[in-house]
Amino acid sequence: MITRRGLLAGAGAASLAAQAPKPRNIIFILTDDHRYDAMGFLKGQSFLETPHLDAMAANGVHAPNAFVTTALCSPSRASILTGK
Repeated sequence: MITRRGLLAGAGAASLAAQAPKPRNIIFILTDDHRYDAMGFLKGQSFLETPHLDAMAANGVHAPNAFVTTALCSPSRASILTGK
């Protein structure tokens, strides 16, 4: 026998499950060993053609004020990926 209280509890649980946020899809692309302006969309060097990076910057996120804690590659990547 299902009571009114049981129906409401079941409906509430189903409602909460339907409202749960979808997991975010994040793709992190790290390019290495080039100058900060070595991408076509930054117009730093007229001969550069980077159509795929340009499209990602136009349709995604570009952090123009990003910086690294160290200029060495491996420690910098470890800092980015671990947050430490």
